[in-house]
This record gives sequence, C-alpha cells and structure tokens, in this order.
Amino acid sequence: MPLPPLPIFPLGVVLYPGTALPLHLFEPRYRQLLTDVRAGDSRFGILTAMSGVAERDLPPGRLGCVAEVTEVEMMPDGRSNIVVVGRERFALGQFLESDTPYHVAAVTAVPDQGSLNAVALAVASDDVVQHFTQVVKAVHAINGQTGPVPPLPDDPAQLAWTIAAMIDLDLDARYKLLAERDPAARLTAIDAVLRKAIPELELQAALRKQS
Repeated sequence: MPLPPLPIFPLGVVLYPGTALPLHLFEPRYRQLLTDVRAGDSRFGILTAMSGVAERDLPPGRLGCVAEVTEVEMMPDGRSNIVVVGRERFALGQFLESDTPYHVAAVTAVPDQGSLNAVALAVASDDVVQHFTQVVKAVHAINGQTGPVPPLPDDPAQLAWTIAAMIDLDLDARYKLLAERDPAARLTAIDAVLRKAIPELELQAALRKQS
C-alpha cells in the first residue's frame, strides 16, 4: 500500500516498529528536516544504508521504518538530540525531485504476512521470553548487577523486534529481522541468537560467582 511521500534519513542503523531510537542531529539538512517534520506530523523515514552505496543509489525495495519524533532537546548551536519511535515498515520506491536539502521518496508500506497461528505464536513467544530472561539474568550476574528483566510486549509480532533492539547484533542480522514478514520466522531467528549466547554467558556468570 503506498504511503505519502516521506522525508528520508539514510542511516547505518535499523529502526524497528515499536522501538525507540535516540539520534543526534548535526548536519544542516537534517536540522531542516526536523524543523519541517515538527511543523507537520513529526514523521520521517529512516532508510537503512548500505556500505559503499551512495544515498540516492540505494535500490528500490530497500527497507526502512517510519520514525515519529517523540522527544527533542535543542542545543544553542542548532544541533539537537531527539528520540524517535518506529512505526510502520516501508520499502523504497524511488527518490523524488525536491527543493529540500534532504531526500524525499515515494514509499510503500510493508505489512506482515505468513504464519499467524495464534497458538503457535504464543508457544514460540514463551520460549523467546524464557531465553531472553536467562540472558538478562546471566548478564546481570556477570556485571554484579541486580534488577528486573526489561518489559516485553505481549504481541508476538512485536517481540523479536523489541528484543533485537536491546541486544548486540550486526547490521545485516538487524536488517534481515526488519525485512522478515513472517512473525513466527522472526521469533525463530531471535530465539536462535539467544540460545547460542546462553551457555557462554551462564558459564561466565558462574565463574563470576565463584571469584
């Protein structure tokens, strides 16, 4: 489904729907972008950049996420610290001619599809939550910390993205998770990451306890 043309910020990060991302804006073109979107609906698109590819050469179909500005801290010199929250995913159609200093593009929404069996998703979600809890407890033990497990969403379609935003993943892995349209496949992918990390983390936690 086509979305209205979006101001575009190509960036070497992945923003997921339903997650927050802090940004520091210092380039004049993005200062102007912030001014313009705050005068409208506070939305722009974060398009995941590609190493070695010029911004306007990013290919049609490249995915990004609509970012809604929720917090702004302006500095005296015009720079700003902002927080955005991811909304819907989009696919790049084409860059449009514009008199703005930043890019504007035609984009289309990218909804989920695939296995949406509620029972299967709930079971997969329970496994992911359990393994994420193990990871968090081990990390806390390694660092000599205490505290609750970060809150997680009840929505299975959102769960993998929320966890991915909190753990260490390389850009390619982050992008693949953004591009995956099957919620069950996202849960399987993030669960594999958590399962792989648990043995080493729990070993480190046990050694820390003994020292």
